[in-house]
Amino acid sequence: MVEEHTWLRKSSWNEKDEYYTPPILVDAILPYLKEGSTIWCPFDTEHSEFVLRLSEAGFKVIYSHIWRGQDFFNYEPDEEYDYIVSNPPFTKKLDVFQRLYDLKKPFAMVMGLPILNYQQVGSFFCDKQNDGKNLQLLIVDKKVSFDGNTASFNNSYFCWNVLENDIIFHHLEHNNSRTNHTPSQMSKDAGDYI
Repeated sequence: MVEEHTWLRKSSWNEKDEYYTPPILVDAILPYLKEGSTIWCPFDTEHSEFVLRLSEAGFKVIYSHIWRGQDFFNYEPDEEYDYIVSNPPFTKKLDVFQRLYDLKKPFAMVMGLPILNYQQVGSFFCDKQNDGKNLQLLIVDKKVSFDGNTASFNNSYFCWNVLENDIIFHHLEHNNSRTNHTPSQMSKDAGDYI
């Protein structure tokens, strides 16, 4: 199985895209999703914290990943779903957001807040706003660590049609660094596909 997916890994891999969401950051979105919903996690394996935490919270979860030959840009599950929630590849951010809006399903994607400094990104969301598709932000109050070290910038949720208000600030107990660090279980999967 490793050899079968090696070409996918090499052709689409970018170092900036390999950050696996820790449990504390997944937990931040849980209160904002409607109970009993079905959620598609399109950048995830069965060990993704999104899949694990959402399932534990009682949501039905559908997951897919390019490592399994399910490319988000040309794959959609046959099963009906209510939300799309995940941590997409950073280097494909505008392509990801365009596809999300094209799918016309509420979404919540973890992304670094500094992407708002990119003029292209600002123009993209202005255009969506002009179409009545306002960006919503669930901003966590800490720079969450993905690897045990304090992150250099804030990663929060970029949403559409999920939150009651367009901007919500969410408190986290800690930032997942040092003694509080809990790595994502999905990071173990990466070794299986490299």
